[in-house]
Amino acid sequence: MSSAVSSPLASPAAEPAVEKKPRSSRSKAASTATPKKTKTVAARKAVPRKVNKAAPAEHPSWKDIVKECIADNLSDARSGVSRTTLKKFAEEKYKIDMSQAANLYQLNRAINNGAEKGVFFLPKGPSGKVKLAPKQPKVAAESKEVRVSTADTIQANPSLFRTRSPPHRRSLPTPP
Repeated sequence: MSSAVSSPLASPAAEPAVEKKPRSSRSKAASTATPKKTKTVAARKAVPRKVNKAAPAEHPSWKDIVKECIADNLSDARSGVSRTTLKKFAEEKYKIDMSQAANLYQLNRAINNGAEKGVFFLPKGPSGKVKLAPKQPKVAAESKEVRVSTADTIQANPSLFRTRSPPHRRSLPTPP
């Protein structure tokens, strides 16, 4: 007798063989790709975007604040006005919060730019006191226009600039 009972569930040979395909992005995309629908863009009206414009400052420029502070503190004008005095002046007169880093940065940049342009003078270095720069006379501008190069003058009047030969010295006889 045969002990093997054939049941439809128990026989592994009854399953059909499935062919496996290698998976790759190209083969999968090519086989399952459907034509994409192109969207037609309707003409849209240009909607104006809101631009955040910075509100104008309620105080004058930082250079003007520094100039005004130096002018108000005549007792410190000789040695210069300290930065703490400048900060206190801006807080009291213009109600500017000087504890904010942005305001300190703007004050320091105004002082440095003013020093580079010759508006302010920093007698004790970049982090020291601030003075107004002394006014420069305008005489230097006039002298530049009057000057004529010496090469042009020599070419115009060569007789004025004759070169002289050095004086001749007598040679002394050598001792015997």
